[in-house]
Amino acid sequence: MLGWDKLLHVLASFALGTIDPWLAVAAGIGKEVLDLFTGGMADVADLVADGLGILASLWLA
Repeated sequence: MLGWDKLLHVLASFALGTIDPWLAVAAGIGKEVLDLFTGGMADVADLVADGLGILASLWLA
């Protein structure tokens, strides 16, 4: 099941991807790096969810 966190990753990446897909990539990777260094939980599944949002924004462009 797609949790709230993953859904938010998809939606945020989609929104940023409509502006600039590279901005969405940078934001997604940056968020995971921030999690790594601030005690958060870096998750590859978050990056997958980001990728789905970016792909959806490119598909609609």
